[in-house]
Amino acid sequence: DWAENRPYKNRGCARQYVRQTVPVFSSGLCIAASLAVAVASEGPGALRRCLDPGRFLAFLPVSLFLATGLSLKLMAVNHFQAGTIKIVGQLRLPVVALFSTLLLARRYSAVQWQVIGLITTSCVCFVWLKGRRRQTEGKAVKWSGFLQLFSWVLLNVWGGIAAERAYQSGTEPFYVQKVAEDFGHLLVGGLMLLLVVPRFKPDEDIRDGERRPGGFFDAWDARTVVTALFLVADSWISNAILKEFSSLTRSVAKASAIAVVYFTSLRYSRDRRKDLGLTLTAMMVIQSSLLFGFCQ
Repeated sequence: DWAENRPYKNRGCARQYVRQTVPVFSSGLCIAASLAVAVASEGPGALRRCLDPGRFLAFLPVSLFLATGLSLKLMAVNHFQAGTIKIVGQLRLPVVALFSTLLLARRYSAVQWQVIGLITTSCVCFVWLKGRRRQTEGKAVKWSGFLQLFSWVLLNVWGGIAAERAYQSGTEPFYVQKVAEDFGHLLVGGLMLLLVVPRFKPDEDIRDGERRPGGFFDAWDARTVVTALFLVADSWISNAILKEFSSLTRSVAKASAIAVVYFTSLRYSRDRRKDLGLTLTAMMVIQSSLLFGFCQ
């Protein structure tokens, strides 16, 4: 929201940066960081292990799911603020639990399933209240935005489960595996930037010199760089958790950030402050997500 200039809507804002450039840039930073860690840990010879084509192909499905999902999430930024995206994104937790049970033979207790049901119900109620409020105001429901969010949830879950298998089945150090995944992210993100995004948003075509005179970095500023750095930090921390624990643990760990994001967004979202039911439902999503981490 800060990079999108949303807290300051009433002041007006200049041309926006091309959103898809941020994940491409952050993937490049992740690769550079992983290679630097590899050289510092094992010497220059580690570069050969990091650049193994076979490992890149093994992680390519992971990158395809996660990078495509992230692109859809960035498209949803056209329709929703960060707090809404975080709340709807908590549907990942019940979907991860369901697919982990079916694909990884993981088992959850009756209490955990009850909490998962509470999370699902709260998220559905949040979406319903969001749509009902727009209808009451005479506005169209943002179905395309919700479709992008739900697609991101599914792709993120499938990518997380595939990543869990890929990271935990390998014996290589984390930074070696991370390079393989990030090269896939760079490839998928680059294709999205050059081929897919311009078809839907011609004004975000970095090859169009008239609309984007600055090319890849057109309309970038300090906020955009900070956003990219946060993506790098999130990628390293969440994947490290994934290697040591599970995709579900990663989802629970990220749940703690929802409260900060959502209630910070209340400071500049006047319409959300007026809807007590929407805020209470969001609190139910947050509370039940955190509660899951303490269930046995």
